[in-house]
Amino acid sequence: MVPRPYFDAQGRVLPFDQVMQLEIIDDRTFRSTTKAYSPTGGENGTYGGHVYAQAAWAAAQTVDEGYLIHDITGWFTLGGRPTEYFVYTVHKIRDGYNYCTRTVTVTQAAEKGTMFTCTCSFKRDEGSPTDFQHRVDLKGHYRVVLEGKEDEPMEHPVAPSNDSVYFRETYLPQHPEHFNPIAGLHLRKVDMKRYNDVRMPLDRRQLIFYTLRGSLPLPTAPYPPISATFSVTREANLHACAHLYASDRNSLFIIPNHLSLGREFTRMASLSHTVIFHVGIKDLVMPAEPRTNHPNADPTLFDEGSLPLCNLEPYGRGDKDGRKWFVQESWTTRAAGGRGLHMSRMWDYGSGTHIATTIQDGLIRFKPGTKL
Repeated sequence: MVPRPYFDAQGRVLPFDQVMQLEIIDDRTFRSTTKAYSPTGGENGTYGGHVYAQAAWAAAQTVDEGYLIHDITGWFTLGGRPTEYFVYTVHKIRDGYNYCTRTVTVTQAAEKGTMFTCTCSFKRDEGSPTDFQHRVDLKGHYRVVLEGKEDEPMEHPVAPSNDSVYFRETYLPQHPEHFNPIAGLHLRKVDMKRYNDVRMPLDRRQLIFYTLRGSLPLPTAPYPPISATFSVTREANLHACAHLYASDRNSLFIIPNHLSLGREFTRMASLSHTVIFHVGIKDLVMPAEPRTNHPNADPTLFDEGSLPLCNLEPYGRGDKDGRKWFVQESWTTRAAGGRGLHMSRMWDYGSGTHIATTIQDGLIRFKPGTKL
């Protein structure tokens, strides 16, 4: 038996909670049920963000209510197989009062060994007399590429299955029938040409907007978390995992794209990926997707038996359809020795809150003789 596909015969795409669904094997072992996204659309390679986010969700099953993931580092050791399940084994490192730590090892074909491992840290919500961050007026700073669409991110193009120059300029024109939507989230890639053309490679940026497909369980009790006292549910971690899922999308392609070497690389693969959340659950809530099919988006396969959750004010504000958007701002700082570095900040697009920072070390090799 193979995992469930991430879209059906009518082209309806699975919501995030179904993408992350786990089968319980025992109190520390879990198995995926849905096929991981395969960027090539074939049987080789899976999207690293799937195993990354689902490993965190598996770890969350073993911590007490009240703990929310705030830091995860993962190492990719073998390529994923989209036709096989992921098996997650969680190991308890420590349970403290404010923090607890887990490691997760992931296998597919057992004889091949571990294909991914990560360390996750969870913490209790706590207040602070200080709240300091670098302020960026995203709409103003990136006006040249956002103008006319600044309040409607869905008007930007869908983030491609594969953000290589070859895929965009050669494969897609030759395969107009290509259909391979990523499940769980709507992701939109901003055309940064007018911003990047006048900048040096290390000053170039990429913006990817993302918003939830479907709806998620309540992250706090009571909800919304506007009272002085509230408790964080285990399901709050599913909201955080949606951000983790978005954090790795087409990340390493930024390196050759920003270096103007899009056709010069020969191999690329993630080595390690770290996400650090700077905020609590109030700023990570993923409100439900409106049950309105946007003309520019593939429809979501809604569960008709469930009701949209997490759609109460002030969390239901967003675009004209009510979608709440987040945005990842990415760049590269280094490429040498067969490796490259991808970095990003993840923002609440509406409020300007800096919710997370990411850093990814990747394998990237260029053709002999390649020069900037």
